[in-house]
Amino acid sequence: MNNCLMIMSVRDTDFFRNSVNRLNVSKVWFKGYTEYELNTHINQFIQDTNFDNYFIVSDDVLITPKRFNLLQDALKRYEIVTGWGLRRQNLNESTILRQSNHWIQCQASHLPTFQKYNNYIPIHQIDSLPEEFEVSFTGWFYTGIRRDIWLEYPYHTIASSETQGKNQYLASTDAQWSQRITAKNKYKQICIKAARTTHVSVAAPSDFYKWNFIDKKIVKDYE
Repeated sequence: MNNCLMIMSVRDTDFFRNSVNRLNVSKVWFKGYTEYELNTHINQFIQDTNFDNYFIVSDDVLITPKRFNLLQDALKRYEIVTGWGLRRQNLNESTILRQSNHWIQCQASHLPTFQKYNNYIPIHQIDSLPEEFEVSFTGWFYTGIRRDIWLEYPYHTIASSETQGKNQYLASTDAQWSQRITAKNKYKQICIKAARTTHVSVAAPSDFYKWNFIDKKIVKDYE
């Protein structure tokens, strides 16, 4: 299948770039854009291209080629697949949130509240999970989605203005997207347990968070 990895990039780090360059997949870098600004660019890119599937990831999640290939293989069987990792490096909670009804309550331009916010699976329970299972949150952890589903459920943020969109909590495109999929119950979001990723983020501000929203460009890394 013909896949493309869409990368939301506002930080320029060698370790992330080197990790992504090892992946055997077409890539497009959306550099310097807020999540709000990407409401236009990501959706337009999908409309203008014809890949079978589009993966999406932020620039603080690392995956090995072997684990990424597991996700590409899984997309031959499922319509939506995702990897997983720690919510933050200094927490013991994974990004895996079990399927439940109306797990997010959207509040206009405010941070979406998780109905069962503490129901993320702790890391010590991961071994008990099956190799492939349904979840209600992808987190954009190398999430792969069929093109027709992207067109049916486009990328969008909670934010209603560019100013709001610079606040990561008013963007939450991963939460918004999964909420719409969960609410309709038309498609299943399947997590591949072996596709574990490394989430560089921590639960407190650090020097890693050096956002660059000035140098905006779209870089297509494919023929």
